[in-house]
Amino acid sequence: MSDVCPESAIEDFLQRFGETDKLCVAVSGGSDSLALLHLLHHHLGTRHSKRLTAVTVDHGLRAASAGEAEAVAQFCRSRGIDHRTMTWVGPKPANGLQDAARNARYELLCEAARSLGAKAIVTAHSRDDQIETFAMRQARVPGPETGPETGPEIGPEIGPEIGKAAAKGAGRGLAGMAEAVLYRRQCWILRPLLRVSRAALRSRLAAASIAWSDDPSNVDRRFERVRIRMRDHDVQADEQMLQTMAARGEVRRRQAETLARFLRGNVVIHGDMIAQLPLALSAHCDDLQRAIGLLAALLGGRAYLPGASARDQIARLVSGAGPARINLSRCVIDRRAKGIFLYREMRALPTLQVAPDCQALWDERYCITNRHPSLPLVVGPFARNQHPSRSELIENLPAELPRGVVSRAIKAQPAILAGHDGMSTGQLCQGIKSSDELSLLRYFAHFDLFLPEFECNVADICATLFGLPPYPQSPLSMNRHEKWQTN
Repeated sequence: MSDVCPESAIEDFLQRFGETDKLCVAVSGGSDSLALLHLLHHHLGTRHSKRLTAVTVDHGLRAASAGEAEAVAQFCRSRGIDHRTMTWVGPKPANGLQDAARNARYELLCEAARSLGAKAIVTAHSRDDQIETFAMRQARVPGPETGPETGPEIGPEIGPEIGKAAAKGAGRGLAGMAEAVLYRRQCWILRPLLRVSRAALRSRLAAASIAWSDDPSNVDRRFERVRIRMRDHDVQADEQMLQTMAARGEVRRRQAETLARFLRGNVVIHGDMIAQLPLALSAHCDDLQRAIGLLAALLGGRAYLPGASARDQIARLVSGAGPARINLSRCVIDRRAKGIFLYREMRALPTLQVAPDCQALWDERYCITNRHPSLPLVVGPFARNQHPSRSELIENLPAELPRGVVSRAIKAQPAILAGHDGMSTGQLCQGIKSSDELSLLRYFAHFDLFLPEFECNVADICATLFGLPPYPQSPLSMNRHEKWQTN
């Protein structure tokens, strides 16, 4: 996987991107992002330059940040490029500042893209960033759990044969960063330079006599990425990392395709709260285990998939070698004669007050919007109601579902604890899914913050199973539904 010429990478990107779609480019003033903007502007030319808007996020964390944003604005004015500065306002956390700053950056970039009518945010993550990300994730193996774009899912094989079967998803996080990632179901983050080195980008800037700024945090050894970046580099080792990422990325794509097929043909969701799967199918045992792990994360409101020890438990349950009922990812996994059932366990369920005309996330599973202009809404678990109202949800469930599964699952669903006039205390929110005063939307913590493009088929199947619309299509890909038919 040798270094790709910057011009070739940009040409390939623009050929795959829509010919009329707007491009929102994240530009900090550093070498990589300035090179990305320079290359895009050069290749689009005067005729298409109005499609391009540079957006700089000023986090307000350093005294010099406002001046750096203004320097980018001046660079853009000198070349006729539209530019916007988005500022992170409000208190900054004492802990986890880098993660908070990253989330704020994407939130502000997404806000800018929406206001511009752009489908995507283009970022300058380079080949060097990809290698650094791999090295950081590799250092964390074995890890407890993983989510998209976060870290390794599992370490080396974990012992007995059942443990080995559970470990076949090893190294998901070591597949590296995806070229296209959907943020909050709204906006795509595109990374056209993942195969281009930072040295090549800086060479292009030097040739064009373009200066860049360096963020002092890029040499602050308190940060893990900086320590990785400043280590002695072995060119051969870096190349091996890239080859490993490519191989594991391809494995992950193939696994996603087979998992999507398995989910579509073998999973039923009852009442938005119970997943039913078949007992072990010898030809699909691995897919069954992966499906259980994924559905546990979705039903439990977890951002990360189960880790190594949890997958070992799943393998034992599926094979019949372990307990018939286990708890993981805040879910109960219940193996019965009629199949395997998953539902949210009765633990750590929150009570949430939703302010008037506001939206809030309940239990990392439901986005609840209180549309009343002046009255708050209090939502908590159905189990906390002493006199729950009769629910159509219960009445519409199949009679053959185990009653114990139904009674436990429904207790973990959101209900009105204190509502507006006309709302019944104890009423399940599903019973009033959309009204003038309340709306309820299923939220997938695993998919709905950052969704890599190669997991979109799986996410779409899950959305269909839960009665949700498909995820927005990547601007770089062919229609996913047409692609599905060709596989």
